Amino acid sequence: MSVGEGGRRRVPVFVTGRQARVFAGRRGWRLAASEVGTLELVRVERWLADPVRRRVPAGVVLEAWNFFEDLARGLGEGHRLLRQGAVHDGAYEKLFAGECGDWTPDERCAVRELLTAGVELWESAS
Repeated sequence: MSVGEGGRRRVPVFVTGRQARVFAGRRGWRLAASEVGTLELVRVERWLADPVRRRVPAGVVLEAWNFFEDLARGLGEGHRLLRQGAVHDGAYEKLFAGECGDWTPDERCAVRELLTAGVELWESAS
């Protein structure tokens, strides 16, 4: 869901599920799910800021990666995420299996670049 403002598409952000329900209700929309989930982008940003000293928060990174891909597609901004190739596929498989400690240097770099682009996309859309 995005809301246009001055020709820009924006993604509304909510702190609580109630805020999301009120927002949707005022527009005559119904939320697709009743569950409330959170995306811990702060943890992703902390890891990106210091990837050498911080351990990869695997579950959070996986959720962020999937979110950024969905966000890019939803906004028609897929080009803003880097073109993904075999190195991304390998990194994603290891991340999905909880084995990001086994990333090659190229995989680690590819993940950082992709997530950095995703954070930038998020910041421009929220």
